[in-house]
This record gives sequence, C-alpha cells and structure tokens, in this order.
Amino acid sequence: MTRTEIIQHLIDIRGYKSYLEIGSFRNENFIKIRIDKKTSVDPDPDAYANYQMTSDQYFAENKDKFDIYFIDGLHQHDQVWRDIRNSLEHLNNDGIIVLHDCLPKNERMQIEDFKSHQHEEWTGDVWKAYYKAYSELQYKVQVVDTDYGCGIIDTKFLYPEGLSWKVHMEDLTYDDFLRLRRDDKFGVISVAEFLERYK
Repeated sequence: MTRTEIIQHLIDIRGYKSYLEIGSFRNENFIKIRIDKKTSVDPDPDAYANYQMTSDQYFAENKDKFDIYFIDGLHQHDQVWRDIRNSLEHLNNDGIIVLHDCLPKNERMQIEDFKSHQHEEWTGDVWKAYYKAYSELQYKVQVVDTDYGCGIIDTKFLYPEGLSWKVHMEDLTYDDFLRLRRDDKFGVISVAEFLERYK
C-alpha cells in the first residue's frame, strides 16, 4: 500500500473534505488525491505547489484549517516537529496528520546530510519527530509499515491524560531506533492492521 493509498483511504473512510500537503515533490502524490479542497506547500518552483514558500512561512501567513495533512517536506526532525505542531493548530476536529518516511531501512538513509543522498533513497531522521509525537502527544499515534513508514496522528482518539515522558530528539541515535522497533515500542502496525482499524 502506498502513501497515496493510505491518505486516500483515510479521506474516504472519514468523509474528509480538505487536504494540505507539505512537500509536493513533482506533484507525484498530490495530483492523485481525490478530495473537494486540496492545497500544497513547497518552496521548490519545480514542485508546482499552490504556495511556493516554506511551511513555516505558510503557517505564519495562512490560518485555513484542514481535515487531513500530509507532511513530506524537509526531512529533518526539528522541521518535521514544527510541521506537526503547526498542523495540529490548524487541524479540524477529528482530523489526521500523515507523516512520510518514518521507517528508514538502514542508518545511511536517515543521516541529515541531504547532498550526499540526492541520487539515493533518503528518509532523513523523520523517525525522531514521529517518535516524539508517539511518546508525547495525547492522540493515537502509529506508523504503518509500508512505503518507508507512514505515520498517523489521529486526533479522533484522545487519551484521558497526556503522556508524561519527554523525548530529546537530538539525543536519539539509530541504535535507539533499532532498539525501539525490536522492543515493540515504536507503534508499528501492518497494512492489514491499518485496514482493520480504519474500515
């Protein structure tokens, strides 16, 4: 199941009407999404985004709210965390945020130096921001084990109390990622589990 199929399934099953995509590389995903209102944000002119600016600039200038967000912009944990926080502030009730690239296949895929990965598979260290959301947010957070890991923050499901531990993203290492996955402390679900939960 691809990220596009994950997003479209959530839109269809929830009856969502509005969608915002952060990072619309060549419109490959954006153009396939079927929804009443959709908007894209990317500073790269070759991305063909509706708003040619950074996500930080967009959120500073625009106050529109959306039902579902897809975060696939700058793959660095601090930026992804800002995108998560900003999206939560501009999310409609019972909305969902989807994060791409939460499950790197190896250590090289998640290092921050983008220049060395221009012709390779590269997830960056999005996983650190995902894990911070998984650990700290009071919503249901999980990652579907497909298409480099599609994280889901579902605000329809609210825990009675917010989770209490704090994650310092800059201190996390790839060994931590491997340990968390091995110990089943990363919220990973299969495609079958995803489809069972969202039907």
